[in-house]
Formats: sequence, structure tokens, C-alpha cells
Amino acid sequence: MPAAARSPLRIVLVEDSALLRDRLTGMLDSIAGIEIAGFADSEKSAIETLLQIQPDLAIIDLELRSGTGLNVLSAAHGAPQRFGQLRTVVFSNHAHSIVQGRCRALGALAFFDKSFQMDELLEYIQAAAERKLDNTA
Repeated sequence: MPAAARSPLRIVLVEDSALLRDRLTGMLDSIAGIEIAGFADSEKSAIETLLQIQPDLAIIDLELRSGTGLNVLSAAHGAPQRFGQLRTVVFSNHAHSIVQGRCRALGALAFFDKSFQMDELLEYIQAAAERKLDNTA
């Protein structure tokens, strides 16, 4: 299958900080095989965006403009048939082991601390994009 016909890894970024959202978007744009399909900055807009776009992956912050990322995880994984094949990862400053465990219990595949794991998040996204491209080849 030609590269142009391959389906990119479609990502929704759930982050209320415009500065961090722009920074992360700039870094993600350098990764081949991904598409930033949407953004949300609150619990309500995140759930609506995820339902509408049906992305492959959501990167979710826990502290949002209103509501929480925990509630987004709960909604997405509590009714998976409504959200398609959505996979989620958390990118947050609230990295206590109890919080990480709660996120994983709610369906997050991985947890990245904003303070020092930006590179690990980008590596995770790149690997996910490569796997998706390999599966559509």
C-alpha cells in the first residue's frame, strides 16, 4: 500500500494550558505518521471531542479548565463502544503512584509526568505511530 494511503495515528490532546498544548503540538508534528485530530481543555469538551472525532489515541491531562481527566478516562473506558478503538495515556504533573494506579484502573495505557517525561511520551507516540503504519501496510 502506498505511504499516502496509510492511515495516520489520529490523536486528540486534552490539555487546558495553551502554552503546553502548543509546545506539545509542535513536538508531535515532527513525528511521521500522526495527525493531531483535535483538542479539548475541559472534561465536557474532551468527551464531546472524543465522541465526535473517534481518534486512535487521547493524551489526557488530569487537571482541566473544568472537570478532570479522571472523569474523561472513566467515560471513555466505561462505554468503549461509544468511543471506537480509543486508547488513552495520561500526561500530568500529578504523578503520585496512587494517582497513576487510578489512571491505569480507569483504562490508561501509560502515565507520563509532565515534569520530566516529555521525551518518553514522544517516544511512546512515535512507537504507536510506527505500529499503526505497520498494521496498515
